[in-house]
Amino acid sequence: MEIKKRFTKRVCRYAGAIITAAVTTYVGMMGFARAEAQACSLNQAISWQLALSDPESEQTPEHILSVTEAFLAACPDRPEIADASRIAGIAAVDLDLPDRAAAHFRAALPMRDHFANFYAIAAFASAQEAPTAWTLRDDMIARWHNRLERHSDVSVAVEAVDSGTIYQLSFADPDAIRGLSAAWVAVPAGAGWPATLTFSRDPVRLGLRKIRAARDEADFWYVDLHRCRGRRSLGRITTRLSVTEFDAAATASLTAYLANPDVPIAQADDLIQTCVLPGRLLPDAS
Repeated sequence: MEIKKRFTKRVCRYAGAIITAAVTTYVGMMGFARAEAQACSLNQAISWQLALSDPESEQTPEHILSVTEAFLAACPDRPEIADASRIAGIAAVDLDLPDRAAAHFRAALPMRDHFANFYAIAAFASAQEAPTAWTLRDDMIARWHNRLERHSDVSVAVEAVDSGTIYQLSFADPDAIRGLSAAWVAVPAGAGWPATLTFSRDPVRLGLRKIRAARDEADFWYVDLHRCRGRRSLGRITTRLSVTEFDAAATASLTAYLANPDVPIAQADDLIQTCVLPGRLLPDAS
């Protein structure tokens, strides 16, 4: 089986976050006498964290899963167990081990980051635990929605339609990288991945277009449909068309998607069908 690469670029971010958490945990534990009685010491936790980026070992999903499962077995009562279970779940997905991934993610819940949650949804769906998968999706969507509602630069409107819900987002301060001004996120009522339609002025794409045309061009919006397995450009429209005027077309497009949403497809050899670039499906304003 060809080794997948999608995990290795992210493991340092997780390892660094856990090392920071371990230091904080250690400082807090210094005041408690019971810490001395723990069967598994802080040194063992740090040894596991360092093994995640050991320069003597190739940082493959196999290595990450092996050292993390060893830590989980040896130290089931450590405060780092939830984070370790999350990392083990991600590595198990990359190795197409749905049952092991589902078991690890179950121990890690609840998880805050979209990447791990999308991986967990794919793992549960592949492990024939569809109700758990889509309940997890709904919980993730609810946390995402609540976070946006508290953001001063984001306006959120929610519309129930046939077969699901559409969230319409307007950003007062467009994202500096993607130039995102508005987005419509469709979430199926039953099984299925979200899909997102964005209304943006991506400065990189605009710049490349001007270079190819060798002249300045009129301002316009890019309209893109982001689905679990990729992105499709629906075209460009003049900036004279407002977000409000475009809302009906966006809602109609995503209502059609909700009638036949993307779902993980059962594949041979227990291959897990994950989402590509899940961050595009749930725009944020962080």
